[in-house]
Amino acid sequence: MWSLGFLVPHAPILVPQVASLSRASCGKTVSAFRSVGRSLKGIRPDFLLVLDPHASTGSSFTIIHAEKFTGNLAEFGARTASAVVEGAGEEGKALSLHLNSIFPVLEHREKVFSLDYAAVVSLVFLQLALGYIPPMILANPVTLSYKQSFDLGCHLRTFSSKTGWALLASGDLSHCLNDEGPGGYHPDAEVLDRTILESLEMSSPFPVFSLPAVTIQNAGECGLRSALCLIGLSGGSGIEVLSYEAPFGVGYATALWKGGMS
Repeated sequence: MWSLGFLVPHAPILVPQVASLSRASCGKTVSAFRSVGRSLKGIRPDFLLVLDPHASTGSSFTIIHAEKFTGNLAEFGARTASAVVEGAGEEGKALSLHLNSIFPVLEHREKVFSLDYAAVVSLVFLQLALGYIPPMILANPVTLSYKQSFDLGCHLRTFSSKTGWALLASGDLSHCLNDEGPGGYHPDAEVLDRTILESLEMSSPFPVFSLPAVTIQNAGECGLRSALCLIGLSGGSGIEVLSYEAPFGVGYATALWKGGMS
């Protein structure tokens, strides 16, 4: 059973330990996770699937199993912002087997897997919301098409388990919202972010799927596949957009789906 799904931005500057070093102001995301934590009391998922569009997983959709996942933000001056998470073990293998029966999946196994900054940032926010991090498996959705990413969420929804699962869908939105953005400014960035938020609020992929491919390309997104997977998992039931901000030319959206309460 899927009890929760999160869309989580993953820029290190959002993490308070990193933001304090540059006196940056991006508090909407942090405030959103602090507030959502109060509303999730009593909801404690047993296992976690992390979608990380920056993870090194090869050229095909791959689920990473490890005995332990570990990483920190030392490269950004914040070693104390870190995550050490147990692997999901047999339950993670069961989810992989379920997906592989209807969706091409490769599996990669390591004793200890080093998390990149995007996963660490997302897990730090999850810790803020839940107070703990469940045992996890990890996958990178970027080898999937946008339609396949939505389908992945639909397939996840059909996984039958006596344990509780949560989806941590990591990803930033457009990277071209102003001249400070990594891709410079393009007007299509605002169009894409507005449309992604609409799709999340409707729990429907159709606003995004109605956009021309060139609009999505011009916006320079990295988290659209993660968002579409969350929408697929929701099955059309309520996703709540908790916050949106874009202080550095990149769109940061946080959203929550309470599966067990839908």
